[in-house]
Amino acid sequence: MWEAESGILIGAVRHNDRTSVAHVFTSRHGMVPFIWFLSKTGKNASRNTLLQPLTQLEFQAEYIPTENLQHIKEIKNRSPYGDIPRNPLKSAISLFLSEFLTYALKGEQNNPQLFSFLTESILWFDSAPEGSYANFHIAFMIGTASHIGICPNADDYTPGCVLDMREGCFTPLMPKHTEYMPADLSYKLHLLMDSGYDQMKDAPLTGQERVMLLNALNNYFRLHIPSFPVLKSIEVLETVFG
Repeated sequence: MWEAESGILIGAVRHNDRTSVAHVFTSRHGMVPFIWFLSKTGKNASRNTLLQPLTQLEFQAEYIPTENLQHIKEIKNRSPYGDIPRNPLKSAISLFLSEFLTYALKGEQNNPQLFSFLTESILWFDSAPEGSYANFHIAFMIGTASHIGICPNADDYTPGCVLDMREGCFTPLMPKHTEYMPADLSYKLHLLMDSGYDQMKDAPLTGQERVMLLNALNNYFRLHIPSFPVLKSIEVLETVFG
């Protein structure tokens, strides 16, 4: 049975000359792989452009539990972006977010609050003026962690604490292992955890500190999500913002 659905295209992999596999985080069923038929000519050819990472879609879907790939049709761009496709910095960040979400949302089931967070965050990012979004991807990772239930507990933070990444909490005591975030970086992380997108630009982060935080958060996700990898696009961001 076909039903109306909306979703965010997280990534797509070319299957053959005629099809791609599109991984879409949907509003009702979480992460779903769809078979996406490609068109080289004709009126449907323009829909191939919707395979760009983070495109917000509305479509008809048919969910068959016994099938590995679900079916999709009548695909439309739900919220066309104005700046992300044209802005090289935002495009680089969006590619990082696509890689991050591919693994952070793997196996994620129905989660309406997470879906709302993702859609609203990306729309904020698209409309954000220059100079206001340098910390966005870090804040986005923190928000995602919160909505999937692995965000560090910041309730007990006091100045000088370090983040114990194994336990997911701030502590004044030095952990007896190496998987912790130094006090100065933990402070910067706590500032971002305590800020909304409109305030995060005030967090005093240098470019080097952003890269350090990205790598530390990458390690945090690897500790809390099985098979989460080292994200290759961190090096790309380091080069772009270098």
